[in-house]
Amino acid sequence: MNGIACRCEYCEMKIMVVDGELPSVCPFCQQTMEYKEYELPEPKQISEEEEEEFDEELHSRSGAIYSPYALKIRIILMIILSITLAITLFYKVHNIEYFYYQVFVNTYSLVVGVFILSRFILSSFYTAPIDVGYEPTVSVLVACMNEEPSISRTIDRIYEEGYPSEKLDAVCINDGSTDNTLYEMLVMQNKYHQLVIVDFEKNKGKRHGMAIGALLAKSEILVYVDSDSFLLDGAIHKVVQGLVDPQVAAVSGHTDVENVSYNVLTKMQDVRYFVSYRVMKAAESIFGAVSCCPGCFSAYRRVCVLNVLDMWLHQKFVGKYATYGDDRGLTNHLLKDYKILYDDEALATTIVPTKWKQYIRQQARWKRSWVREFFFAGRFMWKKHPLAAIAWYLMTILPFMAPAIMFNALFVQPIKAAFSETQHATPFFYLSGVFVVTMLWSIYYLEKTGRPHWWSGFVFVVTYIFFFSWQGYYSALTIRYTGWGTR
Repeated sequence: MNGIACRCEYCEMKIMVVDGELPSVCPFCQQTMEYKEYELPEPKQISEEEEEEFDEELHSRSGAIYSPYALKIRIILMIILSITLAITLFYKVHNIEYFYYQVFVNTYSLVVGVFILSRFILSSFYTAPIDVGYEPTVSVLVACMNEEPSISRTIDRIYEEGYPSEKLDAVCINDGSTDNTLYEMLVMQNKYHQLVIVDFEKNKGKRHGMAIGALLAKSEILVYVDSDSFLLDGAIHKVVQGLVDPQVAAVSGHTDVENVSYNVLTKMQDVRYFVSYRVMKAAESIFGAVSCCPGCFSAYRRVCVLNVLDMWLHQKFVGKYATYGDDRGLTNHLLKDYKILYDDEALATTIVPTKWKQYIRQQARWKRSWVREFFFAGRFMWKKHPLAAIAWYLMTILPFMAPAIMFNALFVQPIKAAFSETQHATPFFYLSGVFVVTMLWSIYYLEKTGRPHWWSGFVFVVTYIFFFSWQGYYSALTIRYTGWGTR
């Protein structure tokens, strides 16, 4: 089996097509392209046992409690959750009663407590976009670098998750990989002839990969999927339902951790992912103001993306081109004029870092984009619904205050208390409040998913208090750094 490679010498890239329309000019520079045949490698044979094993693991992410005692477990957990809320309220009242002794800490604690409780309350009113049978044409876009182990499975899941084949196409972008990622893509192209491959001969960055995909796509809807993410059955059909509303420009799907059982770090991330989606994004979605459509799995209206493509692609901050936080940046460019939703019924899984060094670098990259986008989105978020706007500014500002508050509560105030007569300036109440909030997250996660590693939520909070909360300052100081950090 042979295909045709269309090469742009100026952009140093090839567009590789087997069964589809060949581009006449380069989508980036509009120059004439050179055409040359290439041979496809033979598709790999996967045993039925391997396929069944993967599918069983993939579909185990549905999040339901399968125990025959599920109802009793839920009742017990709801009682515990109610008690936890009562304890949380008690500590907030304590903050007011002894407000004078630690004004700064107690003010912050009260604001954080109200904010967190408001997220849980609002998310309880969340409903997923209704399935009205909407089936537009869809282009799934995957931009990646050095993803040899996972890219084949990612492509398989795009074509096998169940969306009508006549309405589905895919574009995979190899961003200058130094491993066998391109070869694996070509193997899959021999299996799925409609797959289009873009090969950047030199690394250009994920944003350029996402952009070329949008320019080559012919469909109404763009679905971005990371190269280490896997769509569950019916994911595409469900995620496009929210786009029936012409005021909606994008919809975030729900992503769980695929390699959750690997170690404590992956279990911790599974808890964090679930709460960030099912609580935070659900609360934002009520107002059509989801602040980030993750690159793992999100759908966009193509015409809206094309409208902001040039601004987003050439976005600069402090004199440097933005080379990370592409998903958050694109979301904010659209959120300015449109609604952004979240659909917890559109499911996918993703592979997360398994080593702390890799995770730390990932978080630093995310924090840098978070700092950058504050200065961009902060200029228009005040125009959104008041509750959404207040929550967004608090969610951005409070984490920057957290390290100072924690240092004050855990070290400064206890030292002062040691040399005074007061018995109220101790870290006990601060740590107790943190414990209660963490218990609230963890029990919520357990009640909703039934997964046994709910306790790993405490690992996240401990590591956040003593390390990751300070990372925001580091990210702000290194904001001009443009490296990916985890390659």
